[in-house]
Amino acid sequence: MATSENLTKRLTASSTPPNKRVCTSPRTTSLPISKPARSIESIILLPEDAVWALPKQSLREYFLSLQQYARNPYPLQPALPSLITPPDPALPADLPPLLRLPLEIRELIYTHLLPPPCNPIRGPHPRQLQTHILLTQPIVPSLLLLNHQIRSEALPILYGCPTQIVHVTINYKLWTHKTMRSDLILSSALTSSIKHLRLSIHLGSEKRATKPGEVEADARITEIKKGIRKVGKWLSGADVQSLRISWQEPPQTYSWEQKKDVLDGMKVLRAVKVDAGEINWGLNWNKGKRYRFEIDYLKELERARQDDARGKSYENAKCMDMEV
Repeated sequence: MATSENLTKRLTASSTPPNKRVCTSPRTTSLPISKPARSIESIILLPEDAVWALPKQSLREYFLSLQQYARNPYPLQPALPSLITPPDPALPADLPPLLRLPLEIRELIYTHLLPPPCNPIRGPHPRQLQTHILLTQPIVPSLLLLNHQIRSEALPILYGCPTQIVHVTINYKLWTHKTMRSDLILSSALTSSIKHLRLSIHLGSEKRATKPGEVEADARITEIKKGIRKVGKWLSGADVQSLRISWQEPPQTYSWEQKKDVLDGMKVLRAVKVDAGEINWGLNWNKGKRYRFEIDYLKELERARQDDARGKSYENAKCMDMEV
């Protein structure tokens, strides 16, 4: 009896008081990790803000689920999105890396290939003009020879950027010499890219005592008008934004009516803005208005002025029809 009583007291003393906290193993209270509360896909794609708002119990469950997946990974359905953008299946497999870039980035690359603006230097020698054109920013020929796509993308930038000025000289001597003609024909894609043009008209630079006679002067005017028609045809598809006109002639040789007849041929260019460059027509020798160069007339060559003139002529013709 004593032995049994002592044993009973010993068990009673070693038992845990009812108000004492019991520390148990986490494994005994955790959810079955084989069946997580949420899928691995939803846990991985959980936004950062939502993670900070989770209660401790949910964080513990998610951690155990990820731990189990790390020890025994399995394919996820649907597949997780990759951080690397997969190649476009529509693009050929052998497409160069440059053409895989977005068009905006390629255009930036073309722009950075242009050197800083400088004094006009010799550019292509188109057969249509029979003379060289000058560029303020030289073109990299190798870029335009890579392939047709890069050429079509780069031409509007290389020839149409605001700092690229195309200089064309119409000289009465060059238009008559066929030996100056080149076999290079600039494509319409190139000419339609030109936006800023500097046009110089050269009718001679003799002094007053040696100025050409009436027959020779008329022949020069004829050649210059022919050259302007070729320039207009050459730039027929261009959206010319700025046009600067320079004029050189011997003193007291051409009247304003003759000058105006030449300048009228530039209306086909339909430039947005037209202004005067270097104008030299023997000003020191001109005493009257007959040989004066009317710079204000150049505004009549602008696109907006031409449209207004056409609109007014249409309204006048409509009024005349109504009166009849």
